[in-house]
Amino acid sequence: MLRGTLAALAAGTFGGAALTGCGRVALGGPEEYTPPPPGIDDLYRRDLLTLLDRAIAGADGISAADGAEDAEPAFSADLRVLLAALPVQRRAMLTGAEQERESEASADPDPDATAAPAPTDVPADLAELLAVLVELRDLAADASRQVSGSLARATAAIAARTAWSALRLHSSGHAGEVPASPTAEDLVPRREVPETDPPSIGAEEDYRTTIERAQQEEWYAGYVHEVLAARSTGEERESLLAWSELHRTRAEQLAAVAEEDGAPVVVRQAVYALPGGRLDEKTAGTLPTTLAQGLLLDHLALAGAAPFDRRPLSIAAALAEAELLAGLVDRMDPLPGLVAEDPPPVED
Repeated sequence: MLRGTLAALAAGTFGGAALTGCGRVALGGPEEYTPPPPGIDDLYRRDLLTLLDRAIAGADGISAADGAEDAEPAFSADLRVLLAALPVQRRAMLTGAEQERESEASADPDPDATAAPAPTDVPADLAELLAVLVELRDLAADASRQVSGSLARATAAIAARTAWSALRLHSSGHAGEVPASPTAEDLVPRREVPETDPPSIGAEEDYRTTIERAQQEEWYAGYVHEVLAARSTGEERESLLAWSELHRTRAEQLAAVAEEDGAPVVVRQAVYALPGGRLDEKTAGTLPTTLAQGLLLDHLALAGAAPFDRRPLSIAAALAEAELLAGLVDRMDPLPGLVAEDPPPVED
């Protein structure tokens, strides 16, 4: 084969235009580059982008549909908030190169460029949109269990924010279903990790710092909910006591993990300082919201910093706090705890 190639090359060189139009022949050149198969980060990222595109198209369609103007104000407001958040989340799933290409195409459109394919299976009504959001929530939670730490921080934020959005739309739109979010026990590895491109975890110091803070805040939340329960009666008191027990259980679980991993262990204190020393009615009424918002950010940070098998507790805790906030606040950042204009870069 090599002898034939050399003969043809000689004929083209010394025999005039014998090879004209036959293309370039490179003797001893590099082999054609074959890109490696996608890693676990890219596999999840591409599937999340597909779901985000479907959700954006569905929410746009519902917003533009006849009769949307007659919808309840609360539903219209929740839909607008969702429409503002989804593109931010989508951008966070793009690599730096992909972001640059999309920005260039938007600034200087090429009339001859091939348009991106339109999303398929676009939800046509609220029930279908909620089904896509639940799928997005669960896939983002699963991804957070397996992807690299920098990406897990963003996917966990998307999972929590989507859990919040789904419950808000379900409540104000009176349609569809929102199954319970995954628990820590549900969050097991779903996909095989390619050996050619394994995910990475964050710095050990970040893990030590975030697990210490999460313990502190969980112990504090347990104490405050107990104090609030003492001021309440009936079902409200029982609910507050249940939350107090949940927070203390989480703190104990985190402390056990920290001890095993050589991280700081936070011991429960008998008494914690309360805002202003004593709780007035206004402060007492806002504390559950303040605590949930802080814990959401603490667990999202820990989900991104922890080793893979330590993440499920914080992923599930972030989902639970986001769902609690669905009944308490009508606004949440598209990527809680992250700057929307400058999301963490995804490695190319």
